[in-house]
Amino acid sequence: MDDVAAIAPEGPPDSVGSLHSTGSGMTQSGDQPEQVHEAPAVPLPAAALAAAFAALPVGMAVIADDGRIVVMNEALAAMCGVGEGDARPTRAGELTVLMDIRDADGAPLPEGQSPIEIAGDGGSLPEAPMIVRVAGSAEAQPVACAVTPIDDGDGWGGALMTMRERLAVTDDRSALEDSQAALRVLVADRERVQAEERRRIARDLHDDLQQSLSALNMRLGMAEDALAHDPEEARQWLVESQRNVIDAAGATRRIIEDLRPQGLYHRALVGALRDLVDAFSARTGVDCDFTALPDAMPEPPEEVADCIYRIAQESLTNIAKHAEATSVHMRLERSATGSMRFTVADDGRGLDVPTARFQEGSYGFLGMSERVRALNGEMRVTGSPGKGTTVEAEIPLAAAAGDPA
Repeated sequence: MDDVAAIAPEGPPDSVGSLHSTGSGMTQSGDQPEQVHEAPAVPLPAAALAAAFAALPVGMAVIADDGRIVVMNEALAAMCGVGEGDARPTRAGELTVLMDIRDADGAPLPEGQSPIEIAGDGGSLPEAPMIVRVAGSAEAQPVACAVTPIDDGDGWGGALMTMRERLAVTDDRSALEDSQAALRVLVADRERVQAEERRRIARDLHDDLQQSLSALNMRLGMAEDALAHDPEEARQWLVESQRNVIDAAGATRRIIEDLRPQGLYHRALVGALRDLVDAFSARTGVDCDFTALPDAMPEPPEEVADCIYRIAQESLTNIAKHAEATSVHMRLERSATGSMRFTVADDGRGLDVPTARFQEGSYGFLGMSERVRALNGEMRVTGSPGKGTTVEAEIPLAAAAGDPA
């Protein structure tokens, strides 16, 4: 093949205001057309091409039709497990020893269908997903391979084989599919929970508030009737009415507190978490401790505090129901980088996290994760059977409006 390549740079304009083209056509200067002269080809040294080829992040090799490897770049050498300074393979057959290439499902490729074999035969292969395993390694690397035939017109034949990693794309797609599946489950459960919550609120309004208001209305009517002929009886009815007002106020407060964490009404987050831990230990008998760093930390924004408190509630509820734990450690930390880190760890029987996330009824994990993601945070649940479970959440404060940090 030639050692130089030609490129056609833009030439200088023929005259002031002229438009220049390197192809055949016309140039215009004022209103007078004239023929355009093609710019002379400028040779590009083979060394420059070789340097560019070597630096490309995509694995590439030119393989002659007699099986010789004419050139291989650093990216492909790294994919083959060839270190810097190691001898490079010189024939396509050596590549097949270094790399076990299979289809995207991990099945062996039919004879002659490996991209290395196709390149050695001067064939063509559109880019296709495959899996590569380097000799001596059990790890499989998802890649995309393609083969493009080369014919210089002088009888030399071969092909260019390219191989690029597709791990990031695969991971992103898998993560997106998992997220979409989780979102569908969560939305369906949210609709169910909202329906149940509406029924509960309607029941509470009827059983508590409406009953108290109905009784109040009745007693006020009785007081009005008695006022003219028996003031003392009217006074007794008014006392009863006052009790109905107190009952109605209490019912209203209970309904409101059910809609927002009661612990955060009159307490800062740290104090509310301490109360939650104490109540959990008293109710379950499980030793539960809480650490805050710093102990006198500034109060985070309301939405962050609410999220962390809900995670604590859900985590302790799960531990009480399922973990059979003897101790629980809860930790809240305000980091120097401007985020809140929250951890709940137990020594219970643990769980298989990937399976547990999508089990029917496991909406708590999904709900916690979505709360954290809504605040641009990250949540991790780790654990294994017999080794306990840890819930970790990190929420950036910079994304929350009104953060004093």
